Amino acid sequence: MNNNSSKNMIRSLLIMAAMGSLASYATEYTPAKFGDAASVLTQHITLPSSFGEGVKTVAVYCQADVLTTGDLNNINCYENNSLLSMKASTESALKSATFSAASIDSQAIPVRMQFRVIYSISGTQAPIVLLPNLGTLQAKYGVDYFAPQERLDKHDWYVQYSTKTRGDGKLFFADSKVTRVMANIEADGVVESVSTIEAAARKKADADTIESALKKSRFIPGFVQDKATPMHYIAVVNYEK
Repeated sequence: MNNNSSKNMIRSLLIMAAMGSLASYATEYTPAKFGDAASVLTQHITLPSSFGEGVKTVAVYCQADVLTTGDLNNINCYENNSLLSMKASTESALKSATFSAASIDSQAIPVRMQFRVIYSISGTQAPIVLLPNLGTLQAKYGVDYFAPQERLDKHDWYVQYSTKTRGDGKLFFADSKVTRVMANIEADGVVESVSTIEAAARKKADADTIESALKKSRFIPGFVQDKATPMHYIAVVNYEK
């Protein structure tokens, strides 16, 4: 083997080694998970004999900030079952729950997590089930996918939006007018694009503000079967007036 061939082989081996080294240092994301929430909800909530005529299952949609300790802050829930509300009891019980914190390369970080609590009196499924998403992509990914979780150790879109000069919206859904802005999140947690889905009456300026803030946000990416997956995230604010 001549000198040039030897040099080329050595160069190729060095490049391959460098690529392998980079792969071994790929960022590891872990989303926040439910911790002891299922057992806490079971201990604190007694299901009724009926949710209303013919209603066997009720879904409560929730959003909460999961701190590095696993404690929850800013718990907000919403439901559309007007016959028997489980919203207040769900929010109250969740205050006693401890989730598993999200992490990046094993370093715990605070995140904003969206999830569902499913209550059933059908007898064909568990009485209380938690799902780590709001179900907007259930047809594509099934029920168990993890929706993207906004990192609160970086830019928080709502903190910027909620200052007095930026609007008066409250986090998450409610029985009032809402503004919804969607961000498409890449598998590395970076925001690829944003767009307004719905702007409550005369709230287009607020939607523009949310769009600008979301572009600066970073996320724990969505996960499907333990694999980071590009997925959308929806930021929601509601207006009491």
